Amino acid sequence: SPPWGCPPGPLLPPLRAPGCGCGVPPAWAARLGAAGFLISKCCFPLLKAKPGKAKRVRTIFSSEQLARLEQEFARQRYLVGQERCLLASSLRLTEEQVKVWFQNRRIKWRKQSLEQQQAKLARMGLGTPQR
Repeated sequence: SPPWGCPPGPLLPPLRAPGCGCGVPPAWAARLGAAGFLISKCCFPLLKAKPGKAKRVRTIFSSEQLARLEQEFARQRYLVGQERCLLASSLRLTEEQVKVWFQNRRIKWRKQSLEQQQAKLARMGLGTPQR
């Protein structure tokens, strides 16, 4: 594996970037990092995250966790304090994860409610109101 962090894999023939003689792929190829392009440190510095706060890893909920979260959401739209703490510990999640899931679910619920109202108005022949 190269010392600058590219994953091992099949290497494609080097591409020439304009004004560079070292075989660096064009700028668009940066998004294809794992595709096997040979990237030179001299012309193509590593893209590093901004210093400070680390990027949050997206939580992948199990089907059991989602079912329980949906069940609680159907019972009540807001969870606070002790309820959130108990639910989080029973699902082996953090309170922050439960809080954010509920926030996102309320947004989805509001959007669905609005779409249902608009569909009902359309069936009644009233159309959508002008903004």
